[in-house]
Amino acid sequence: MDAKQVNSYKQQNSLLSQFIVRLSAFYEGFSSDIDKELIVLRRHLSGTPNFTLATVSINKLNRAIQHQEVTLNKYASSTVAKLESAIKALQKAVFDDEQLKKKATEQLIALNQPTGDIFSLYRLFQHAIDLHQNALAAKLTPSLPPQDEGREAAKIANPLYQSILAELNQLIESYAQKRSDDPQLIDIKARLSQGMDEDGLLKSCVVVLRMIVQDAMSEASLTGKVIQGLHSSLDKVSSDLQLSVEDSRSQYEQRKASSAEIQSHIENIEEAVHHSESFESLKEYTQFSVKHIANTLSQQSKNDSEGHAHLLELLSSMQTQITKLQRQTQTYKKRLAEQVKQNQTDPLTRLPNRQAYNEKLNHAYQQWQKSGQNLAVAVVDIDNFKRINDKFGHAAGDRTLQVVGRHLKQHLSPGDFIARWGGEEFVLLLPDVSNKQLTDRLETIRSSLAQLPFKFKQEKVTITASFGATQFKQGDTPDTVFERADSFLYKAKREGRNQIVSD
Repeated sequence: MDAKQVNSYKQQNSLLSQFIVRLSAFYEGFSSDIDKELIVLRRHLSGTPNFTLATVSINKLNRAIQHQEVTLNKYASSTVAKLESAIKALQKAVFDDEQLKKKATEQLIALNQPTGDIFSLYRLFQHAIDLHQNALAAKLTPSLPPQDEGREAAKIANPLYQSILAELNQLIESYAQKRSDDPQLIDIKARLSQGMDEDGLLKSCVVVLRMIVQDAMSEASLTGKVIQGLHSSLDKVSSDLQLSVEDSRSQYEQRKASSAEIQSHIENIEEAVHHSESFESLKEYTQFSVKHIANTLSQQSKNDSEGHAHLLELLSSMQTQITKLQRQTQTYKKRLAEQVKQNQTDPLTRLPNRQAYNEKLNHAYQQWQKSGQNLAVAVVDIDNFKRINDKFGHAAGDRTLQVVGRHLKQHLSPGDFIARWGGEEFVLLLPDVSNKQLTDRLETIRSSLAQLPFKFKQEKVTITASFGATQFKQGDTPDTVFERADSFLYKAKREGRNQIVSD
């Protein structure tokens, strides 16, 4: 290789090193573990590059990035699902504004497109916040009279304000259990109980959105650390196993050499027997050979003993690592199970939440497509729920949701499913029921609910609910069925409440 080629290779190596350093700095902040290794890599590549050490660092980064890719995909799917749920709730709240409804639909279409990278998630978050800000500006600000009393009346009459307020209350209730001493949550909760203007409502929504992002990123980081721990344990077991194999091979070679040496001494003795001129010389040579054979056997026994002890030590180390690996795996599985249950449970009513309903519905929908058996969806909304909150306080409203949720669940069959959809709405999934059976069962729930003995501040209160229900039909999707049940619910509300409207 001439000097020109050597100089060209040096320039290419320098350019590659600079590119890797810049690229690693660009992705800094993705994961604390990866950040630490990136710093090490940059140190190896700065100044005069040390490619031997850089290769070791790159191999470690390869393993870490492979594990983080799974975590990132899971986080991206979860984030998109939460954003989709929030946009659907907003779309429902702005049903009378065609422009906002169109923007919400466009946002839902964007959410259903493949998410290429983590920066796409930030853009989706930004679009969602912009959409909520536009909705607040269009729905709340223009309708506010200049006087305080008029402003309060406008807020009460505005469905978007009430919808966002209800969703925020639900989120705050969920996070209050995790962060009971968080000053921001305590402040938001106090201001919610006293009444909150539009600006405060928007700022509170942004605070909760940030908490959701922080929690998701923290969970992703923790998952990466757990998986890295499992990977380290597996590496140790693999290393010990390799040492055990190498020791066994070494012992085999030693034993083979000892056997060859013994065989050589025996052959020499046989040769001496045939050619020895006197008994004394034969005796002397035989003693000499036997002594060497005894030394060889002794050394072989010693090597076997040491090898056996070392093998037992390696096996013990492997057993320790396997036990540790089993504990880590069990802890991780338990944590995942708890997390799934927590993520799919409404903190107030302890019923399944919207995410759990969506998973259950998709499974039931697939079964319905295969079997063709009846499958019904019913949406339940507590009548005049806002009056309970305004007159008796949010504690009474929370208690009402808990009692109604428990009442609905008690009147369902073992194969039925109930979830809290959000606010004062519940959704039911009822398989294998005819139209008449569906109406009869919902009527039993409706009439028995109206007879429950509610009492707030020494005042008896009758709680009723409106129902919208429909069966899956040919060509339906989960979304079209829910929209049809929801439209029946609104019809029941318009026609006087406390009734069932179905197919």
